[in-house]
Amino acid sequence: MAYIPKIRTPTGDITLRPEEISATFRDYYASLYNLSGTTSPPPGAIRDYLAANLRVRLRDTEAEQLEEPISAGEIAAALKSAKNGKSPGPDGLPVEYYKELRDTLVPHMVTTFNAITAETPLHPHTLCATITVLPKPGKDPSECTSYRPISLLTSDIKILARILADRLKPYLPGLVHTDQVGFIPGREARDGTQRAINAVSAARRSGQRLLLLSTDTEKAFDRVLWPFLFQTLRTLGMGPNFLTWVRALYTSPTARIKVNGARSTSFSITNGTQQGCPLSPLLFALSLEPFLEAIRRNSAIPGLKGVNSSHKVAAYADDLLFFLTDAHRSLQVVVREFEVYGELAGLKINMSKSEILNISVPEAEATGIRDSFPFHLSRSHVPTLSPCPLYSLCLCFPVLLSLTCSSGVKFFAR
Repeated sequence: MAYIPKIRTPTGDITLRPEEISATFRDYYASLYNLSGTTSPPPGAIRDYLAANLRVRLRDTEAEQLEEPISAGEIAAALKSAKNGKSPGPDGLPVEYYKELRDTLVPHMVTTFNAITAETPLHPHTLCATITVLPKPGKDPSECTSYRPISLLTSDIKILARILADRLKPYLPGLVHTDQVGFIPGREARDGTQRAINAVSAARRSGQRLLLLSTDTEKAFDRVLWPFLFQTLRTLGMGPNFLTWVRALYTSPTARIKVNGARSTSFSITNGTQQGCPLSPLLFALSLEPFLEAIRRNSAIPGLKGVNSSHKVAAYADDLLFFLTDAHRSLQVVVREFEVYGELAGLKINMSKSEILNISVPEAEATGIRDSFPFHLSRSHVPTLSPCPLYSLCLCFPVLLSLTCSSGVKFFAR
């Protein structure tokens, strides 16, 4: 782990004292993981939002398969797929321990997992986590926001989470639209890149006005509000057994921050999906899908017309790229959709760090957009002449640097 020699405290001062560095990180994450008291949507607001923006659900046979008791074979498969050499959770027991004593432990784990109910949750010590922080490249190392939190969970909890993730994965492509490529089986990050490249090409060929908006979300995984998450899972048709297992992972968890080898005091967690949990990215994708559907269904966001449909947004987990043709009006609507969803689900965008890229909007109109919205204007245009269009687009729009292009994936043929 990287040594953190200094950090900026909430008062704005820089401290070099180890105990103050630890306390600053602890207070920052204790606040981040306890947002539920800062927002309270009106009764029924989540239900109404999901009713309007979730049009798919599991078939009865699929829901029944998620409800099946956890088997010894599933635990054995989860153990086999777990990688050795990973840092253990607070109990100090690595996955190698469970593999070595598999014959003895698996029967007890089957009994324990299947005995979980709302009245008999997991032991609080099982739900303790140690959060380590990893520096983000290019960020100010004296700021708490410049670090990525990774939750070190107990191995038995990760085994349960992996079983639930493995059960859920086959049904994700049917529950999550193809606009979302992050963590969905059968989809790849390069699909989103190729889509953006094709969008630029299609707009220029057709003469459509196009502006791209890339949004920067603030700690998206950490801000997920659990009432919205669980109402989403219920609306998607997940049954009581599966929901009980998922809820067990989110019933009174606690964490301590580990910085420079020292652990902070413990604090409770009431929101967020833990980075380091095998189930976390799948739950996040499901919780974000109602927002993406709200964008797709909103007639005030016309999108870029393809052969058979309009393309409005591409997503890789929380990295969102919007294709806006009626740019000024669409930007207003997108911002409003973020506000509505954020009040219910906790998502928040940093407008000053979000970027717009003008592809084919007249310069005067683009200037007006820049003056009307707090988004950062990446560049006024993409160079028309370039030996590599992908290079030009990535150079102008850094969000695409994290994605890999592969020719042959033709989204705008749909």
